Amino acid sequence: MSWKREHHRRWYLLGLLLVLSVLYTSLVPARDLPPIGFNDKLEHGTAYVLMMVWFGGLLPLRQYAWLVAGLLALGGGVEIAQWLMALGRTGEWLDFAADAGGVAAGLLLCLLGLRHWATWIERWWFGP
Repeated sequence: MSWKREHHRRWYLLGLLLVLSVLYTSLVPARDLPPIGFNDKLEHGTAYVLMMVWFGGLLPLRQYAWLVAGLLALGGGVEIAQWLMALGRTGEWLDFAADAGGVAAGLLLCLLGLRHWATWIERWWFGP
């Protein structure tokens, strides 16, 4: 499957915005977040599934180990930062476990075929 490089960069830019939004919502003081009403662990897992599938659709399969390691480092780093900061947030092992579960679920989705999402969209939008 070939890439149209001019569109490929846009996917990475959108992915960067996804990562920055996860970082922002993870590190902003708790009082500044709107109440969403979902389970906190479900929110963590969902964010990391989305990031895994997003970047899994952009990177070759041989780079998945680095992607998984990077996302786990991000999740762990956020929990350490929350623990160190006095902004009404607390670092929790269960949050990191939810992050890791999200990465694992996203990896499974990628391996089951969802890793081709960007190619599918590009072919649909721009043609073969």
